[in-house]
Amino acid sequence: MSTIWTENNIIPIVDEYDVCVVGGGVAGVAAALSAARDGARTCLIEKEYALGGLATLGLIVYYLPLCDGKGRQVIAGISEELLKASIKYAAGDLPECWADKSGDPEARKSSRYRTKFEAAPFIIAMEEMLTGCGVHLIYDSRFCGVHRENGHIDGVIIENKSGRLGVAARMVIDATGDADVCHAAGEKTVSWAGNVCTGWYFANGGEGLRLRGCSDPIHGKIPEGHRFYAGDRFEDVTQHAIDGRRMIMADVMKLRAAGDETAYPFLIPTYDGMRMTRRLSAAYTLDESEAFTDFEDSVGLTGDWRKCGPVFALPWRTMMGVENDNLAAAGRCISVTNDMWDITRVIPTAALTGEITGLAAAMAVRRGLRLPELNVALLQDALRSKGNIIEKP
Repeated sequence: MSTIWTENNIIPIVDEYDVCVVGGGVAGVAAALSAARDGARTCLIEKEYALGGLATLGLIVYYLPLCDGKGRQVIAGISEELLKASIKYAAGDLPECWADKSGDPEARKSSRYRTKFEAAPFIIAMEEMLTGCGVHLIYDSRFCGVHRENGHIDGVIIENKSGRLGVAARMVIDATGDADVCHAAGEKTVSWAGNVCTGWYFANGGEGLRLRGCSDPIHGKIPEGHRFYAGDRFEDVTQHAIDGRRMIMADVMKLRAAGDETAYPFLIPTYDGMRMTRRLSAAYTLDESEAFTDFEDSVGLTGDWRKCGPVFALPWRTMMGVENDNLAAAGRCISVTNDMWDITRVIPTAALTGEITGLAAAMAVRRGLRLPELNVALLQDALRSKGNIIEKP
């Protein structure tokens, strides 16, 4: 067979929302929180049974810095709220100087605003936040496509145990991490095929429970027998999971050979560990060379988790769809170059872009506007009023 024909093309609409967020990673959680708190009837669609994506199910349990590495906070709002939620039910290692607003300014220059967290308590804390503000969670539902006419998405198509269903929405936010909605809706996207094998896991044994961060070198020569992977090819996604588990077992064997004879993999990732897969190519694409650059439509800032100093303004144009007037992208999906992608893909910036897009979507719905019609100055003012930092320190 080369094709399969289906008899029934009628898809029932199960509900209608002001804002539909697709993807329940940290970006999607922030987007749904932001939209719901601004009064929008909001749903969040997630293919797994838990929130957090790579951060929790992928066991990448580091909430990277909200500061510039020189003592100045550059990200606040929901991103900061989620950092605190990540250690609500299990203590992290948040530096004392950042624990409250009166922390020692000098100490902050040598200690970044970040923490390590435990995955399960963070999942529970995020779920409580979303249900507490009325977000309708839809788990175990995979995004399949959109229905759109004249550059406007009328509904999102999902599939779950109830079959193939439609969710009508006035605004849609792509927080899939893979620009799945953007791609299905006809937006120009850019793919990345340079992912390496990863296998973060918790080992247990005679030396106790500990996190092991296994990964091929991101820069330089890839070890023999390993390869690069593309996150938008199903064959690569499958092989990446298999190779990651082989990497984990190879690491366990090393632990045993080094003297921990009872070592074993206590907890392994249940989520794909690829760092960069596919993103939106929007009206503006931000580059790493644009540190400290001002933009009239800046709606937030981010530092560089890899080094101290650089601060980047994030233009609203990097998050808005071009071919669809009610589609925005958050998290790993925003429009940045490959170099900049490594900076913006992480938890703090993902949560920030989620809050921005969720708030913009809710504001547009309330005013009866399409996203391109929303006055960016009003969005900037609304973000400031919620504690976000727009201007560079």
